[in-house]
Amino acid sequence: MGQADAADGGSSSVVGGSSLCGYSAESSRALARGAPTCSARDGKVQDPLGDAASNIGRLGHCGRHNSLLAALAKVMRSVWGMLVEVEPRDHLGYSNDYRPDVSVAGAGRSRSRLIGDVKFKDSLSSNPEDVGQRGAFVGLGNTEPGTSADVFGLEQRGAVGDGDFRPSDGGGYVAYKKADYAHALSRSDTDVQMYLFETFGGWCNAVKRLFYQMKDKVRNKLSKRQHEDEASWSTRSWLSLQAQRMSVALQLAAAEEIATELRLAAASEDAAVA
Repeated sequence: MGQADAADGGSSSVVGGSSLCGYSAESSRALARGAPTCSARDGKVQDPLGDAASNIGRLGHCGRHNSLLAALAKVMRSVWGMLVEVEPRDHLGYSNDYRPDVSVAGAGRSRSRLIGDVKFKDSLSSNPEDVGQRGAFVGLGNTEPGTSADVFGLEQRGAVGDGDFRPSDGGGYVAYKKADYAHALSRSDTDVQMYLFETFGGWCNAVKRLFYQMKDKVRNKLSKRQHEDEASWSTRSWLSLQAQRMSVALQLAAAEEIATELRLAAASEDAAVA
């Protein structure tokens, strides 16, 4: 299951005395001024750009993750049909310690079973002081290292006395971390992939490889139905159509989480005022 955050979209526009995201006029003005509103999770306050809403929202991150997963599964099923299983129940035979988000028999390396774990994360934080600097210089720099460690695990390197790990030169101490997919990774008939997305729109290389694999399988050609009913002037190939759809689904999922969280916050705040 993935996490996510969203960039922008937290502030509200006031139309006819009520805001587009559900805030009262006064609450909307407070957000526009950057004033604290009611609490998010762990006692944090909502901010006008939605960073708290997308990092520590009261409802968690299942909604945005499920929306993104559904969009990805739809793209995959346009190529592999019902071979694509979403959150399969019978996964214990090939992954007994973690349930994958998607599984496709025969679509992995050397015709093995493809196992995909979809992650949807934000490169920022509800606390500006916690925002990593790596993300300003390296794509997915604030999200990919930790997420990869969760999915694939880490081998111990160095000793405790070597100090903290240093990305700049690879030195320092790295503690052992068990992989979420340790069982699947130990098998020769499974191909475990981490499909990481960021709320600012970024995709990891594994997602890029997946889309190119699917593009090659359909020879980058649209079906008759896709060509007549779904494609536009800017999407005249399979890859352009599906990549555009995936990008739109990503941004909608991130924005909807912020809107939902701010509506929830507004309801609590307005009830308290009343």
